[in-house]
Amino acid sequence: MLFRRSAGAGNYPYATARVKARKAFLFPRDTYLKMLQMDLPEISRFIGESKYKDEIDELATKYAGIDLMEYALNLNLARDFRDIMSFCEGDLKLLIGSYLNRWDTWNIKTILRGKSFGASEDEIRETLVPAGSLSMQKLNDLIRKNTIADVVDGLAGTIFHDSLTAALEEYNKTHLLSAFENALDRTYYANLMSIKILNSKADELFINFIKHEIDSVNLRTLFRLKRENVEQDRITAYMIPGGSKFGMDDLRKLAQAPSYNEFLSMLKEYKLPEELQPAIQKSQETGSLNSVEIALRKALIADGEKISHLYPLSVTPILGYIVRKNTEVNNLRIIARGKESHLSDEVIKSQLVI
Repeated sequence: MLFRRSAGAGNYPYATARVKARKAFLFPRDTYLKMLQMDLPEISRFIGESKYKDEIDELATKYAGIDLMEYALNLNLARDFRDIMSFCEGDLKLLIGSYLNRWDTWNIKTILRGKSFGASEDEIRETLVPAGSLSMQKLNDLIRKNTIADVVDGLAGTIFHDSLTAALEEYNKTHLLSAFENALDRTYYANLMSIKILNSKADELFINFIKHEIDSVNLRTLFRLKRENVEQDRITAYMIPGGSKFGMDDLRKLAQAPSYNEFLSMLKEYKLPEELQPAIQKSQETGSLNSVEIALRKALIADGEKISHLYPLSVTPILGYIVRKNTEVNNLRIIARGKESHLSDEVIKSQLVI
């Protein structure tokens, strides 16, 4: 599917002004540090008195504690992004809408996992974030399907149907959901990269940000699969084309590294985010890839923040806000879940992107 030019360039001055006003309400770094000093009831009270109050109040009759916070955060995120889509027009709406379709992939993955593990319809529904192009009505229709094959059939007419249909054959052989998840990710990025409305430097920065994100996704996959000693052909199948620094030939070469340590040595040939090398060292010491994944996320978010200031009346400030809002929700979830699990403040802080 190739995205076509929409009617009109877009209402950039109006949309960016509205998003700038929202950006002022994002939590600063100090807020997260203060929350680390709170206990879980204090965190619940703080979130309930913040911009998430409406969602907390709305869901309080159905949920409590950590579940209430998490579902309220998801609901606020979905409403915020849908509202942004409602006041964007023309090419701007196409760009932002195409980016937000990542939540379609999230929701479809969630539904497929739920069906695979026998979750109830309510359990699946509670974890959805309807911020993409698939309406809540459509998602409910998918939730009510009896089988995974029925869910795939129910996506006929969407950009995901053909790739999921092709993945269904592999799933029937292996019963591994990774076949669907890989198909969803590849389809999402292929369609995003096919946008043909590049009219300005800002639009090019938007596409370059997506290329950097593809690099980040591919690197995370390589780190995980190389450390698990997965066969190189299987690793290559999970690589997503379109990255900035890592073409498919580069990714194949890295996948073919004889060992995890040799993979790490080969990475030194590439210009990587400066945060990544110490994160790799820490990963080697701890045996966990958590530091690597956080470093990759931080580098990507820093890139989004940087470009958001370059062209004030363009798509980039809106992209920057969406990235930061998503990061805020993730950070709040990490703090709340960390407190619930009685993790130390230092461990929780190490997982935050601030």
